[in-house]
Amino acid sequence: MGRSVTVKDIAQEAEVSIATVSRVLNNHSNIKDELRQRVLHVAVELGYFKTGGLPTARHDRRALKEIGFLLNYADLEEPSSDTSFWAHILHGAEREARKANITITYRGVGIQQPLYLLLNTLHEMRAGGILLVGPAKPAIVEAIVQTNIPLVLVDNSVRLPGRSVDAVLSDNFEGAKEAVAYLVAQGHQRIAFLGGYAGNDLSSLDKIYTFERRKDGYFSALRDAQLPISDELVVVYNTLQPDDVFAACQRLLLARPTALFCVNDPVAGRAMRALRELGVRIPEDISIVGFDDVEIAEHLIPPLTTVRVNREAMGATAVKSLMARIANPQALGVTSVLDVELIKRASVQPL
Repeated sequence: MGRSVTVKDIAQEAEVSIATVSRVLNNHSNIKDELRQRVLHVAVELGYFKTGGLPTARHDRRALKEIGFLLNYADLEEPSSDTSFWAHILHGAEREARKANITITYRGVGIQQPLYLLLNTLHEMRAGGILLVGPAKPAIVEAIVQTNIPLVLVDNSVRLPGRSVDAVLSDNFEGAKEAVAYLVAQGHQRIAFLGGYAGNDLSSLDKIYTFERRKDGYFSALRDAQLPISDELVVVYNTLQPDDVFAACQRLLLARPTALFCVNDPVAGRAMRALRELGVRIPEDISIVGFDDVEIAEHLIPPLTTVRVNREAMGATAVKSLMARIANPQALGVTSVLDVELIKRASVQPL
């Protein structure tokens, strides 16, 4: 094994002083952005964060005192740690961590953020393990895996060549399948799907794993009911912001669906608003089902039928998985899938 990369190595390659490198790596504010980026790029290229940049003691399970909770977000603005869906996962993780006297540090990581900034965030946190929450790209997951910091994915699953990564998920497939089967049981046959990707660039097709599993469940329910799968009833947009959802609803109405399954509750809420603006009544003209059962779901008009995800249990399970990984670092990766529950409210009406 080669020697560890030192601060001196980075200074020489970046053509700056050792003191400057130290200030950058310790996130001092009195550094120009261009200089900070140059030093961090060099640190990544030399492999600093894979070797000398991260203390080896963190891999001793007795040394686990802090867990990094990294929320990977796809929108243009960073969500706060109290954002409804993620807050419950964080609370569940904190509750479980407290049992072992472990603290949790929250950070937001943009899905488009350069890898060197992600690695610098890990360096700053000095955490003994990482919970990576949300729709992270494979490149982000691989970058963390290469640091050898114990990692658990939450609400996501990524396959890496030759590596298995622990993951905690809700049962997205079965939840979606049950929701669509419920619509079928209410007499609906023309059931539309509204989903989305992670990035703004549609050419990259950065698919979100949980959304894809929900779409698979939608298709499976239609096949089980021997209903045709119609391309005109499946609409996938990129950011799923209000303008996207409005355009999607305009497009879907041309196909005359009687029901709409939305990939999550915020999308369902936006769809309900768009449909009302288009003169469509809910549920008289179209029934709507969401996914996740975030707080807004029961307060929508009408209250939203949705699939409840046990988010606190996801957070607690993720901490348990991380502790198990640290205790047995050579074990194969484990994916934990938590049950979901269909919550029936007034947004669905029988035909």
